[in-house]
Amino acid sequence: MVEIMNWSAWAIAGALALWMAVDLVRTNRAFGEDYLLSSEEGEIVDADVGEQAARS
Repeated sequence: MVEIMNWSAWAIAGALALWMAVDLVRTNRAFGEDYLLSSEEGEIVDADVGEQAARS
């Protein structure tokens, strides 16, 4: 019984890893790096310095 649970856990972990890898590739193909690295919520503020990040 424990061996079946062990193999089931490995199968679930493998399926999740495969799903994450496929999602990574799909997301990278669907969106550009500029969009993925941007902040849509608002300005990014550096909490340590209290300054806003420079826009490029």
